Amino acid sequence: MTDTKLRTLSATAFALAVLAGIAEGVVSVAAIQTEQGIDAALGAQMAFRGVIFAAALACAWFLARGHRWAWWALLAGLGVLGLASMVLPMAADLAAGGSWYYTLGGDTSAAMPAIRVLHIAFVVAGVVTMLQPRVRLSLDGARRSDAAAA
Repeated sequence: MTDTKLRTLSATAFALAVLAGIAEGVVSVAAIQTEQGIDAALGAQMAFRGVIFAAALACAWFLARGHRWAWWALLAGLGVLGLASMVLPMAADLAAGGSWYYTLGGDTSAAMPAIRVLHIAFVVAGVVTMLQPRVRLSLDGARRSDAAAA
């Protein structure tokens, strides 16, 4: 696989993670709307998530085109902060005796555990792929700095 294809694979995994995050949001909002309706706080949270998702998709697009700053933004934003915000609360719930089904959101919807597992898997796939040396070397500036060091 070429360096460009490997970089594009990482960007695609991140884009799919964002789509899974959007699906989680839709399922959650549908459940909340059914139970209690939508209020201003939920609307603000939806708007905030929309901005985050749009920024993540833009970063994935720029990563696919070889922009180093997008690599760093995705690594920090989705690979560290985003993954931690999903996994740490679930780990705490499991450690407290929670079941996998409910920890993964099964009380919200029967589809939620599958969506959440896909979301996490796509982020991990994106990070593992982006950390390949060939991906880093294919980013803008890498060839110039390599040439300057030689």
